[in-house]
Formats: sequence, C-alpha cells, structure tokens
Amino acid sequence: MRKMEQALGKLHSNVLEHKLFPAGSKLLLCCSGGADSTAMLHLFSRLRSIMQITLLAVHVDHQLRGAESDADAELVKEQCLQLNIPVIVRKIRLEKSGDLENQARKKRLDAFHQVLDLYRFDYIVTAHHNGDQAETMLLNLFRGAGLNGLAGIKPRSGKILHPLLCFEKKELVSVLTEADISWREDATNQDQSFRRNWIRHTLIPMLEKELNPALGTKLGLQAQIFAEADATIRQKVQPLLRKALLELTPDSVTLSLPVLRKLGRLEQFYVLKGLVSSLSGTERDFFQHNFEDIRALMEAQGSKYIALNRRLCVRKQYDELIIARVAPIEELAPPYVVEEDRSRAVWGDYRFSFKILKVLPEHRLEDGDHVYLDADKVHFPFTIRSRKPGDRFMPLGMTQTQKLKEFFINNKVPKFEREKVPVFDDGGKIFWIAGYRLDARAAIGPDSTRFLHISSERVHEKPMRAASRSKKTEEDNE
Repeated sequence: MRKMEQALGKLHSNVLEHKLFPAGSKLLLCCSGGADSTAMLHLFSRLRSIMQITLLAVHVDHQLRGAESDADAELVKEQCLQLNIPVIVRKIRLEKSGDLENQARKKRLDAFHQVLDLYRFDYIVTAHHNGDQAETMLLNLFRGAGLNGLAGIKPRSGKILHPLLCFEKKELVSVLTEADISWREDATNQDQSFRRNWIRHTLIPMLEKELNPALGTKLGLQAQIFAEADATIRQKVQPLLRKALLELTPDSVTLSLPVLRKLGRLEQFYVLKGLVSSLSGTERDFFQHNFEDIRALMEAQGSKYIALNRRLCVRKQYDELIIARVAPIEELAPPYVVEEDRSRAVWGDYRFSFKILKVLPEHRLEDGDHVYLDADKVHFPFTIRSRKPGDRFMPLGMTQTQKLKEFFINNKVPKFEREKVPVFDDGGKIFWIAGYRLDARAAIGPDSTRFLHISSERVHEKPMRAASRSKKTEEDNE
C-alpha cells in the first residue's frame, strides 16, 4: 500500500497548494467506474479522516452499452459500500443524432449540478488527470480557444474541482494495481470517431514518440503559465471594458464601436469573449473564428448582424455593437383599422389612445409619444401598419415628401427596429410616424377647429389593460 500512501500525500499537498476546498467540505465525487475515478474514490475515502470531509458518490449511466453500463454502475455501488460512501446512480438519455460527446458531457454536468443543489453539497469533484489536461489543451489549440483554452482544465472552476491534475494516468493505475483494486474499461473510450479519443490514442503517442516522451508533464506546466497569463490580461482589460460599455442588461450588452475599434486585437478579443461568455453562461463556445466574424462586422457598412452559438447574436447599428440573446422570431402585427368612434387600439407593442377635441389644452405635452393634429385633415377610418417599400411622407418642417427609408436612416432608427415602428396611413397620406414625426399635411393651422390627440405607450412597459374599446361602448357603460 506504499503507492496509495504516497498518492494520498501528493493529493493532500495539491489540495492545500491550490486551496481547492477547506476542511469540513461536502464533496460530490463523479465516479464512472474507470481507473481514474476509482482511484479518486479510494484516495478521497482516506483523505476523509485527514480533512473531515463529507463524501457522496454520483454515477451517471448514459444507457448506451446495455449490460456493460449496468456492470459499471454495480461496480461503483459495490466499492462505495466497501468504503462506506453513499452513492447515487442517475440515468440520462441521449439523442441518437448530433454530437454525442458534447451532449453526454452537458447532460452529465446537469445531473451532477442537480444532485449538488438537491443535497446542498459544496463542490463537484472530477477525476481529470494530467493526460486529460494535455488532450484538452491540444483540442482547444485546434479550435482556436485562445489563452484561456490553452490554460486547459483549471484546478478549480466555480464549484467544479479537478484535484488529480497533478497525477499521470499511469500513477493512478499503479496505485490500483498494487492495492488489487478492480475497475471497468469503457469500450467507447477506444472509439476514435470521437475527437478526444483520436487525440488520446493517435496524436499524443505520435508526439511523445517524435518530439518529447514527457509531453503530458510539459503541457501541464505550460497550462499553468497560460492560466496565469490569462488571469493577468483579464484583470488589465476590465477598465477598457468599462470604458467601452454603454448599456448592460440581463439579456444584452451594448458597446461603443469607436472605443472598441481603438483597442488592440488582444484587448478586443478579451472584451468580446468575456461578454459573450457572461451571456451564454460558458467560456466553451467562443473561438477565433467567432472573434474574426465580429471584427468583420465592426467594419461592415450599414446595420448588420451575425449569429453566434447558444442563441446569441451580435448586431452593428451605427456606432454601437450589441451582443444579445436571440429573441423568438416575432411576426409583424397585421394592419389595424381605426374607426372615428375608436378611443383605444393596440398594435404590435404599442397601445394608443385617441381623443377628438374642440379646444386645445393650454399646457399640452407634445413629444414622440403625444401628438396633436388637425382632425379634419385626417380621413377616417385610418390604418396603423408597418412600413412598406416605397412609403413616403412629408415630415413636419419640410415642404416636399421624403422616402420613409431615408427618414429612418437620417434619424438613425436601427434597421432591426424599423419594421416595428407604427405607420399611420389614412389612405391618402402617411400622417404620423409614431414616436418620430408628424406629417406637415396633418399639422394644426390657424384655421383648425377640431383637433385629434393621439398618445402612445409601450405595452411591455406598463400593465395590460382593456384596449381597442369604442367610445360608444364606453358611453353605454357610464
């Protein structure tokens, strides 16, 4: 048992050096039944008395290998019984199509987090070792994941701990062999159609043979350097991020393009990666090609957008760059016909109120949401609709008509918002672009005797109330 004791001392030192968890912590051990997690299970059963930790083992059954999967679960349960460690087996089902490797990883993590929250444990502990670190670094290198990707698997990432990174695979196998402890071999780990398996069984052995037999150890040391460099750059980029930031909401972030363009490439990469990661909830899905796509978008003419992973999109509009969660596709509101006796109407995300007045209020509010016009210059019924190709109107203050498209461009109305702007059309003319400008032909003049007051509000900003009621209905209810 000499190797077990040596490994235990090495594990304890690594936990203390990286301050992975304090004494008395409640740890959830991820146990597949393979050599790595079996060694972890036995080492932590001995570390338990040294650090007064509480242990709970969790085995996830992917239900992909029939009787083989059942045997994995039985071995984990049997060993946990011998070690007096409670165990939970969770079964997950994977879709047969798509990327099975990533799908399995995500569902495993979901299962571990569910158990962690349910039993109120402190940390999730995985059995990733030095060989896994080398595979991850190479995989991330080829995917263009930047310094953070080259830092590989960190000893601690949120509530997930990786205390075995200081071990090589052969060390863990040697510990089990000396102690005559059995483990299970998953046949799918030999399937080189999975990218990680090809790196493990083909690429790394070739690199060890041709370049450096101690490749895993060397890459592990490099990972620590990359992690330190990554942390340093993140810290230095924070003031730049605050300078570029215009608006931040739970679902989007708006940046100043002029400020962003002045940053260096590395600074831009870290600002964008950090923001994308904060919205998507993971740092796994931002790579070099995503960065280059955004840089091209920043220099593009006009308002454009690109889609990113995890239902995120990036939009460029005028001097702003907006990173946002993708909203469900909205159907355009159909045209709404307003009769003269109508007092309220809802179109799209707007609620409108209409009043015919014989006397103008002495103190009246006139802005984008409130307008007064000559009621006799508007023909009822009129229609509230979205814009159409070729639309023209005569903005108040002008004597000639202008294309609505040009008006939107001149007034910097974002391209992605133009379809949602209410257009008031009485059949002979567009008399109001809600929120923006009244048509000069409907404006109040010295001979005006009746006045139409229209007020608007956004539906999502105030509680819904009865809408589209007619004046006759209101009078009947009085």
